[in-house]
Amino acid sequence: MKKILKELKKICSIFIILIMVLNLSACKSGKEDQKKLNIFLDTSDIYSSEVIKFMIDDYKKSNPDVEVKLNNVLGEKSDIMDTINKGTEVDMIFTNRNTLIELSKKGVLSDLYDTYEENNISDRYYDIMGSYGRVGDKYYGIGVIPYSVELLYNKANLEKLKIANPTSLKKWLDVLKQINAKGMKTPIVLTDDVDADGFLFSLVASKVINIHEIEESYDSGEESYKKIKGVQDIFKEFNSLAKDKVITKNSFELGNKQSVINFNNGDSPLLVAISYFNSKLNGSNIGIVEDYDNNSKFGSNIPIIINSLLSVPVNAKNMDTANDFIKYIYSDEVQARIVQKEIISGNKVANSKVSGTGKIMVEHMYKANDNSVLLIYNIPEILKNNVLLTLKKILDGVYNSKEWDETLKKSYK
Repeated sequence: MKKILKELKKICSIFIILIMVLNLSACKSGKEDQKKLNIFLDTSDIYSSEVIKFMIDDYKKSNPDVEVKLNNVLGEKSDIMDTINKGTEVDMIFTNRNTLIELSKKGVLSDLYDTYEENNISDRYYDIMGSYGRVGDKYYGIGVIPYSVELLYNKANLEKLKIANPTSLKKWLDVLKQINAKGMKTPIVLTDDVDADGFLFSLVASKVINIHEIEESYDSGEESYKKIKGVQDIFKEFNSLAKDKVITKNSFELGNKQSVINFNNGDSPLLVAISYFNSKLNGSNIGIVEDYDNNSKFGSNIPIIINSLLSVPVNAKNMDTANDFIKYIYSDEVQARIVQKEIISGNKVANSKVSGTGKIMVEHMYKANDNSVLLIYNIPEILKNNVLLTLKKILDGVYNSKEWDETLKKSYK
């Protein structure tokens, strides 16, 4: 009997060991088979970051089997290149247009044409979402969230000043001139990387030149840029606005969310703000310029900012998961949840629920085209900085009709 019990114990021990080995193997296999997605967030725009993190959290709730790793700001562009080239697992990057252009020229980003087709992006989203993601004839990114730049006015405030409500860009600028003369500043609330001068320069540029001609010459040197016709005319028009005192050094003041709330309460007659703040502009006294004087050969020149674009490296290790993620976050359902948070989306179906002044903002996005991309997003940082310095000189009364050539020489000396 003892012998039988001894044999049974031995069999049980072996059986237990086998179960443990099998369980360990199953756990290991399950861990290895688990879907992964490594996302790098390279954007300084707090509004875009908020939307991106919302979409990622939404995806994680519906896909608990996917291990999503979010790496915040990568740093300099060279760091991004090093990260990709070292074979570090980067399945997706959220970045700005300037970095997108530079990375695409280095050949490290995938052409997302098939992704656009499979998800019907071109039909379901506004054209501007693709305009920001296109470099040359290829799509290297998809816009995350668009912001139309809106020219607003407070009817009650203007009535006190005995100034008529502006109904067009031209008339809004005329009101701005009158406001300047009274020593009043207009708050401007855009994204951190766009100031008043950069916005106005881009607004003028959209009616004067083909913005994609600038992009095609991206960081190509002084002589290449000189071949583009009409750029000096942008400086000329900016000078005319300064000379006529439509814009001055003191026309605008940097604002924030509180500035929008104050404007809504009647504290200032004019405001320049992005559509992100639509929910804060709900008073009956709020007016919005609908007509941007679309008399340009380039069509609508309503400026749109898209500060973050989704792109996929060519060596992404989890491409299938990345494609599933894109399909999910760009679905009508997820975009509808963004609109429920009172943020205007780039999705046509989701935006059908937007009301009030937001309807006009949506219409502006619908009308926007390639020339609605801000010019400053199609030139490298060194050239952008020197353009802005040149604009400040013009506001100081210094203009000589050679601004473009001089700016190029300074940037590429």
